[in-house]
Amino acid sequence: MLKKILSIFIFLFLFQLNYQEALSIERKPITMRERTREEVCKNNFESLFQTNWNPNYGSDPEMMSILQKYIFGDIFTIGNLDNKTREMVTVTSLAVQQTLPQLKAHINALLNTGATPLEVREIIYQCAPFIGFPKTLNAIEIMNQVFIEKGINLPLESATTANEANRYKLGKNIQNPIYGDEIEQALSSVPNEMGKEVSNLLTEVCFGDFYTRKGLDIKTRELMVLAILTTTGNTDTLKSHIKGNLKIGNSKEKQVAVIIQCMPYTGFPNAIKALKLLQDNEKEELNQPFKKGELNPYNQFFTGTTHLNMLVEKDEIWNSSIGNVTFNKGSRTNWHKHSGGQILLVTAGEGRYQEKGKPIQILKQGDVVKIPINVVHWHGAAPNSDFAHISIETNIPNNQTTWLEPVKDNEYK
Repeated sequence: MLKKILSIFIFLFLFQLNYQEALSIERKPITMRERTREEVCKNNFESLFQTNWNPNYGSDPEMMSILQKYIFGDIFTIGNLDNKTREMVTVTSLAVQQTLPQLKAHINALLNTGATPLEVREIIYQCAPFIGFPKTLNAIEIMNQVFIEKGINLPLESATTANEANRYKLGKNIQNPIYGDEIEQALSSVPNEMGKEVSNLLTEVCFGDFYTRKGLDIKTRELMVLAILTTTGNTDTLKSHIKGNLKIGNSKEKQVAVIIQCMPYTGFPNAIKALKLLQDNEKEELNQPFKKGELNPYNQFFTGTTHLNMLVEKDEIWNSSIGNVTFNKGSRTNWHKHSGGQILLVTAGEGRYQEKGKPIQILKQGDVVKIPINVVHWHGAAPNSDFAHISIETNIPNNQTTWLEPVKDNEYK
């Protein structure tokens, strides 16, 4: 009898234990989700601001709890950005909006991620060509307050690399492979050559004075410009810089993460608008059978921007050189000639081909161009269409390319 009672007791005890465990497992997803969000927020907040996270702090704790969990518990988990890059984006967006109290807090946070004072300064400086100098000076004043409070000696070391003699050339060397001459072309009908003056100033100031500075590389600068334009909502310029970011190797995924990082500061409408532009750009990509590859290492012999994907490298086995060349609209080669000739197989878009002294030919997908030995010629994209072709070097190994002068605008059109 005692054994029976003991057996029933043990059964009921185990049943109750299993039942409670089952209930705890059933509730676990809810409690874990809430706790995880708060824990992520707490960890990020305390790491960035070097103080304890208190969701009940201040005269409006409900608002602070909502925004802090949203930013540090949600946004910080989206995309593959480290906290330093996230705070770079945040500082940029706040500087653009002139939200100076928040800017001061996040400059401190950015320094706490390991960013150097020089990097912080260059992020602020980079805003100037896009938001103007008065707003940039306001942000610099806040930045310098932080530096003084932290005992950082001012002024910081010089980051200038360009001078009066070479700033245009150095700027053009950065601008041209990414953006070509699109601004010059866009302003070509402005009277009295004033459009040309503006285009030159853009090259000298934006790219010559700022992009050449030490402290940030070009890829980081372009990501910050993406943040600037997402914040301002300037869609025309943003569209161009989305393409520019892709050209220099900032992936679509990384750009999406930067745009989303701006979202708590600029609001949903501007961020969603930027994401739609990124999607639209993907739809506009040239539909060609081969990947477009990296920036063409021979772009110095081209007007505009081109990409090269070598499909078959020249070697002793195949004795052939075949590459896929992708031209942005308006881009073209210099005049040149091949001592062994060349064959072009048009794969996408609309292009142009011209031999010296002959009319321009319009090229479409499926066209084949056989270029005779030592005939001076050029080829490239149409003014309003991207273009891709396969380039086949013939009569190797004795085929040498002789590059000549650029194709002038009046020759091209």
